Amino acid sequence: MKKVIVSAIVLMISSCTTPNKIYYSKNVKKSIHNLEQMQSWLHEDFAHGAIEKEVANNYMVVIINTKCSLYKKIKEKHTDCTD
Repeated sequence: MKKVIVSAIVLMISSCTTPNKIYYSKNVKKSIHNLEQMQSWLHEDFAHGAIEKEVANNYMVVIINTKCSLYKKIKEKHTDCTD
């Protein structure tokens, strides 16, 4: 009887919680495309005054460095990147 109760409790708890799933692409080109999309949104937000220049610059540095790392991984040159 205890096993049934414990099993029922475990089932209720596990069915009420939703695991956090992170979906990601293993395709490097798709990841680069996503970063470029984020970069364009960042430009738009800055142009419309939704984000301050210093904050935009900080995010831009992260986006560009991440893109360059991905370009390096696939051994491709890009104008934003230096060796």
